Amino acid sequence: MSKPSFRIVLTGGPSSGKSTTIDALRTRGFRVLDEVAREVLSEGRYSRTNGYDKLQAEILKRQLEREQLLTDLTFMDRSAVDGIAYCLLYLNSLPQVFREVDFKGRYNRVFLLDRLPLEKDGLRVEADDAEAQMVHDKIRDVYLMTGYEPVQVPIMSVRDRVDFIINNAGFKLN
Repeated sequence: MSKPSFRIVLTGGPSSGKSTTIDALRTRGFRVLDEVAREVLSEGRYSRTNGYDKLQAEILKRQLEREQLLTDLTFMDRSAVDGIAYCLLYLNSLPQVFREVDFKGRYNRVFLLDRLPLEKDGLRVEADDAEAQMVHDKIRDVYLMTGYEPVQVPIMSVRDRVDFIINNAGFKLN
């Protein structure tokens, strides 16, 4: 029987510092799960205008596969729940594969990072800051809808954000 994992999600809209914060947690020696959507998007097989439902299904599949392998305390750059927000925003519906997953109780703690100004990185699908804010708001709403109460992480230095998250994550450091 495998050891149960303790999953801590860092989420938020585009340009909220999730990946930077995840990298800082990695540097401090914590186990992390990088954002699966970036990997899938970088492959270039899907886009918002070409097979967006297939894109979200592939992201969900890989995310769930990776989560299943977790056996320890892990900080995650987004979770499977984030895909619900993107589907509702850009498909106006939820593909069947999402309806088959029980999202409640999958994660021990969720941190919603306040947004920074939008930075284009070649993978982002958001056109501007207003759209990025709309994504951020939908992500927050979907976590609430699925039974989570995200802890809001204000804008501060990366070091202070990491300290804030560690101090509010619900686990004790040895």
